[in-house]
Amino acid sequence: MSAPTRRQFLSTLAIAPAVMLGTGREAQPPTRLRVLLNSDFSSVNTWFTLADDRGFFRDAGLALDYTAGRGAYTAAGRAAAEGFDVAYGDVNALVEEVARSNVQAPVAVYMMFNRSPSVVAVPAGSAIRTAADLAGRHVRGHATDVALQTFPVLAAAHGVDASRVRITTSEAGMGALVTGMLAGESDGTFGYDSTITAALLTGGVPLERVRFLSYATLTPDLYGSALMVSRRLAREQPAVVQALVRAVNRGVGAVVGDADAALAATKRRVPAMHDAAERARLEHTLRGDMGHPEGRRLGVGAVDDARFARGIAALCRAKDLPRVPAAADVFDAAFAVPAADRITSLAGA
Repeated sequence: MSAPTRRQFLSTLAIAPAVMLGTGREAQPPTRLRVLLNSDFSSVNTWFTLADDRGFFRDAGLALDYTAGRGAYTAAGRAAAEGFDVAYGDVNALVEEVARSNVQAPVAVYMMFNRSPSVVAVPAGSAIRTAADLAGRHVRGHATDVALQTFPVLAAAHGVDASRVRITTSEAGMGALVTGMLAGESDGTFGYDSTITAALLTGGVPLERVRFLSYATLTPDLYGSALMVSRRLAREQPAVVQALVRAVNRGVGAVVGDADAALAATKRRVPAMHDAAERARLEHTLRGDMGHPEGRRLGVGAVDDARFARGIAALCRAKDLPRVPAAADVFDAAFAVPAADRITSLAGA
């Protein structure tokens, strides 16, 4: 189905979704979707859990079966390799899959993070103040950390010779990486602002001991995590994809409107969660990762085509990928939530 035809088809669904998906006695069994998350259940994917608890997916004729992820950067590759219907993870990793012409690569349909959540954390008293100061320094992170994997973009943007930055990987938890850094084991730590903040709170380390070099400032064209679906699902069941996107959007709105309920939804699934740390993660995510000014103009879920294309090109150049995909090859705007239904303010967060 061509893109214009699909858009026309989706427009008819927007007018009469109940007829297409079934209601009352004629309702069909829910469509089951295999969903790969970015991690285990947490406050930063609670739009899924809160939407589930409030019946948003059931209302849309869907039933979601979740698989815990192994990090946001692994989601696109695993979705392609393991045949998930839906994945939630970093869009830059998706760009890499598409740039390598992986025909099994999913496609993004809802941009959750409209700016990069990545940072290089450094000790508060460190002499590292700018990207250029990273030359000759030692920075550690997880091998699949988004900040580590997209560091070439930051380096290229600021004229840093990446070969002069000593990068090592570790399987230690984020708390151990940061406390090790503070003890002098490294000069910096790759990670997400929200994840590092939560690790500090969980470990009882004062937040004032760490500063962040923020990718959102240093590489402003990069986006973050997105909702992705398999191209087969988008092609063969566009009504299902649209129903999913709208239900997730309702979930985002519910989280913004009631953070306490969102955290409670997570705690029901992860009773041992650290309440203060998860609250901080959620607040950082809403106000930071989802807080780009373009959100007030376009709404959460959408992308600025020109900015997105610049970020794609920067990533492909910095990582010497085989080709530079068009923005439409990575993000399919045909499934976008109507502008009137998008979240344009996170003031309730």
